[in-house]
Amino acid sequence: MMKNRFVSFFCFLASVSVFAQKDSIVNYLEEVSVVADKRNKQEALGQKRIVFNAETIVKNPTNFTSLLRYNSPIVFKDFGNGGTSSARFRGTSASNTVVLWNGININSVGSGQTDFNSLSANTADQIIIKSGGSSLQYGSGAIGGAVHLKDVLTFEPHKDYQFFSSYGSFNTTSNFFKSNYGGGKWAIKVAGVFNKSNNDYEYIDDRYTDEDGDSWKNENGNYINYGIDFSLGYKFSDVNKIYFYSTGYYGDRLFSYGLPNPSAGSERNEDFNQRNLLKWQYKFGGFTQLLNASYITQEYRYYADKDAGDFDFGKSQKALLDYSLAYKLSTIWSFKYLMLIESTHGETNKIESKVRNAFSYGGIVTFKPSSKLISTLGIRKEYNSDFEVPLSVSLSGEQKLGGCIWLKANVSANYRVPTYNEMYWPIVGNKDLIPEHSKQGELGVELEKYGFKLNATFFYIKIKDKIIWRPVRNSNLWTPVNLDAAVNKGAELFLSYSKKINRHSFHFSGNYICTIAKDSETKKQLPYAPIHLMNYTMEYGYKRVKMYLQDLYQSSVYTNRLALDFYSLAPVRVLNLGVDIAICKNNKKTLVLGGKVNNFTNELYYFTNLRPMPGRNYAININYKF
Repeated sequence: MMKNRFVSFFCFLASVSVFAQKDSIVNYLEEVSVVADKRNKQEALGQKRIVFNAETIVKNPTNFTSLLRYNSPIVFKDFGNGGTSSARFRGTSASNTVVLWNGININSVGSGQTDFNSLSANTADQIIIKSGGSSLQYGSGAIGGAVHLKDVLTFEPHKDYQFFSSYGSFNTTSNFFKSNYGGGKWAIKVAGVFNKSNNDYEYIDDRYTDEDGDSWKNENGNYINYGIDFSLGYKFSDVNKIYFYSTGYYGDRLFSYGLPNPSAGSERNEDFNQRNLLKWQYKFGGFTQLLNASYITQEYRYYADKDAGDFDFGKSQKALLDYSLAYKLSTIWSFKYLMLIESTHGETNKIESKVRNAFSYGGIVTFKPSSKLISTLGIRKEYNSDFEVPLSVSLSGEQKLGGCIWLKANVSANYRVPTYNEMYWPIVGNKDLIPEHSKQGELGVELEKYGFKLNATFFYIKIKDKIIWRPVRNSNLWTPVNLDAAVNKGAELFLSYSKKINRHSFHFSGNYICTIAKDSETKKQLPYAPIHLMNYTMEYGYKRVKMYLQDLYQSSVYTNRLALDFYSLAPVRVLNLGVDIAICKNNKKTLVLGGKVNNFTNELYYFTNLRPMPGRNYAININYKF
């Protein structure tokens, strides 16, 4: 049956292409970046969306976790700069957060998560944070939210280069280079990134010292990683364009043991990631078709003893074909057809080779009777070789209430299929698991005037058959099971303000989220889901000098499902202070020297038990654009 669907699709695609040959060519003048931005806004209709620019990215260059922790509503459970790091949107689990690279889901096949400390974002041209469910567009796991990494190719003639390098405490260095070229018909981007650190910071928790009363250090925490990106675009005409994106990443890190015996650490982990994407966009009449073909490989090697040659491994390959056809019937009505074919192969030294195939199709109808009202209705159905997957539905709308106020609403049904580890891990894997499915909604208001931008959103999420790991009776083993339900509800607030007076400039942007996320069985707050999270950046500039303050507050969190206060983490408050000085600034070149003091109040704080984070530390950087 699935084979017949594939044949039907290719016949349909061929017929569309023949039809397109006969149709008259319409001149489209919009740049790629503008078209992409419009598509992103449509996909986030009725939902909250934050876009990071290059200036925000270089303020937290050490890793992706740090960037998002100080600039987004996402909560992270991480084991320090070199350790693993997983994200949580609106109190949901890490596997309910989707990470996309140029529109392609890159979550791990084994865990269903993304390790944000093994993912470099410094060379991305745009980072988009989208809160809320979106399985209609992105499939499995898109319940809490999505993080988009985008490379932007523009054909307009230009040559842009950027070199960034920072060096700081614990012999930590972060570096990247980006080059973008546009020549009318061609667009090319080449970028590289290199990060390294001894990561041997001192534990400032004075409850733990050695025999001489000296503070312990974070031992066995070294890391090094590097990657290269290559993107190429060719414009046959204004309506016919093709793109190719490729990236490779290698990471080698040691895992520290933490307290109470940091010298016991001996673990090591290697990551090898390769991603390739071919994209074709063609427009004819009122139609726009987009075809994505991608091939992604992921591999890790885990060494229990860093000096030994033996290791555990896991590797996967994913091939994907994604097609969409949009048609604008009038200024009021437009339609979009969606189709996805995906084949995933995964194995570890403990799990024999498994193959999972999926086929999905759906459609979106957009109704826009005026410039003040827009709404969409979308449906998606997936056929999976391992599961019966619930139907995904989304209904969104935005209404302009006044000159600067928009009311936004979204209701949706989303899902997450069990991962390879949850089903097949030796002894504890559970082959009887079924997909999680959620029903959720949000209502928000957006206001933008006089340099202010305010977005306030109330959300509600009910996840049924939620998958959690729980202990097996009379043993030390844990196994995944489907729970009855979990309910997450709360509110998100985003506020920004910008003002320029002569040579003085002011900027503020911040997030606040209140989340009540309770287990339906224990009636307790879920692990690593703080009730309160706040972060903001405040910046003042005069002539060529800019100073900025970053503030992070996270309320206490439980670290296990029993919600015991003894194992909870205390509230976190961290302040960073930075300065940037533009040595050279003109139309062709910009040279900025910067410095930053992280945790300048030298506060003791934890994001996981027995692993204190660094105290006061320093970094200097150079940012050269030419």
